[in-house]
Amino acid sequence: MTTTPENDDQPELTHWSRLREDIAVVTWTSFLVAGVATMIFFAFIDPDFLLELLNHPRWLPSRMGGYALGFFFFWFMSACAASLTAYMLDTSHEHFQSAASKAKQSEP
Repeated sequence: MTTTPENDDQPELTHWSRLREDIAVVTWTSFLVAGVATMIFFAFIDPDFLLELLNHPRWLPSRMGGYALGFFFFWFMSACAASLTAYMLDTSHEHFQSAASKAKQSEP
């Protein structure tokens, strides 16, 4: 005798919209890239050295602030690059589909 499991215990699966997926992917991948970039950059450059070059600005009082600022800078830059890539991937399909439909319409 076979029994079917009850689905009352399992929550309903929801699907994300394409925009929501793109935002999640861009945010997560840019976060990972920023972490790696921060580790590599600050392995060679000391934030105190950067503070001396900038004549100790008041808005950046410590070494930890330099690490944080560097991480957010790398996160912002990688998020911009990933967003541009995601945009270009989304629009390339529309461009090629519209070009293909135009070619079909122009055929006799």
